[in-house]
Amino acid sequence: MEKMIYLLGCPADATTEAFGGHLLDQGVNTLRESGACDITITIADLNGVLAKAAPGRLIGPWQDVAAVVSFWHANLDRRAPIESCLKECSASVAGYLVTESLVQPFEVDWKEGERRPGVTQFSANGKPDGISDEAFYHNWQVLHSAQTFELHPLRWSYVRNAVARPLTPHAPAYRAIVSEHFRSLEDFTDDSRYFGSLEAQQEMFEHLPGFCDVENMVSLGMSEYYFK
Repeated sequence: MEKMIYLLGCPADATTEAFGGHLLDQGVNTLRESGACDITITIADLNGVLAKAAPGRLIGPWQDVAAVVSFWHANLDRRAPIESCLKECSASVAGYLVTESLVQPFEVDWKEGERRPGVTQFSANGKPDGISDEAFYHNWQVLHSAQTFELHPLRWSYVRNAVARPLTPHAPAYRAIVSEHFRSLEDFTDDSRYFGSLEAQQEMFEHLPGFCDVENMVSLGMSEYYFK
């Protein structure tokens, strides 16, 4: 089985909510018919709320990411019908083949197809220039991943995806794609709940140059839906 992630842009003639509704309705059916399973769709329908309550959670070209679709498939060579569907309904499509690490496991305790309680923080970034692959993975997957438990003590889950290769032309040069989920909006927007100690925050800033190209980083809060 192989995991794929697609970042989608919203058409100019549609709202993010309408675009997301289309993906949850017709998009899921197409994905399933084309062999996809364990489908997660996140929709950027919280931008207005976050711009007022916590603008610091919106980083980089977040306006370009209206939805993210991830799924597992037995063979990436058979992804063409899925990509055709996504390109037909989206303003832009950036796809990636990834390897998943479930750093902070969670149980699906909400009904399939319903909105997951809380907020999913979606983030993607490239590898900084001058950092070797060995150092990149060590800094990100060994040092930073472990440190995030202290950085975000109220976090519900953490799914880490290392990009194996891009699947679509002109996809941003991301090497790291992660989803971190928080049980409530306040856990995500309130700095006193989102962050742990000041020491943990300082350590995070020290780690960033070793694995995160902040020039092409994107991060935002989204609504999440899961389909088996």
